[in-house]
Amino acid sequence: MEENTSSKQKKDWILPASILIAALLVSVALTYNAGKKDISGNTQANTAAPGATVIPQKPTVEADDPQIGSASAPVTMIMYSDPSCPFCGAAEGGNQQVMTYLRSQDSTWEPSIPNIMKNYVDTGKVKIVYKYFPGHGTGVDAMKMLFCANDQGKFWDLNDIIAKNQDIVSDAAKVEDLAKSVGVDTNQLDTCLASKKYDDKLQKDFDSGKAAGVEGTPAFFINDTFVSGAVSYASMKNAIDAAIGK
Repeated sequence: MEENTSSKQKKDWILPASILIAALLVSVALTYNAGKKDISGNTQANTAAPGATVIPQKPTVEADDPQIGSASAPVTMIMYSDPSCPFCGAAEGGNQQVMTYLRSQDSTWEPSIPNIMKNYVDTGKVKIVYKYFPGHGTGVDAMKMLFCANDQGKFWDLNDIIAKNQDIVSDAAKVEDLAKSVGVDTNQLDTCLASKKYDDKLQKDFDSGKAAGVEGTPAFFINDTFVSGAVSYASMKNAIDAAIGK
């Protein structure tokens, strides 16, 4: 028996529509543009569209910000990031899935942070300063551990290994295991966490980012230039070289 016209037409559009919906969902997940929640639970946009612009209000470096590089470096790069942000993990050379996606969009894409560390931080040209900004919503506990690890001089070691293990970042016990694996004294870590020493810092970092025009992570302030998103190292290099040349 032949299908009636109405049934056939209905089936004809159901499949294309379902494909379109699936494509949209994948696009949203990969571009990471969905509304996220800040540390107060309020929804905030997380566009992080790649590009460089003039800074609306330059953030300041605070004494308790994790830093790496020469104090006399001609360029200070303030990085707003989140240990649970996949695109931050890619920028730091850790999240392989997102790195693969970015390379599928641009075959020349390279993670920026490892190359900046090697070519600019290690050579005394750039100092990197880390500030927290909620880019995914599940990195608060890990961020507190990172700040506490900074007291022991282990911030960057722990940050690197978290970027490679973002699938467990919402599990505090597993993040503490990662901390132990890079030499963090977990007794000191637990004492620091129990003191709530850095609880207010998360909000302070977030507020400073919003005031400076940050809408998503990662976001970078390279002297007087704002670069938003997990852009390729080549783009970051251009911004750094321009800053050095000023």
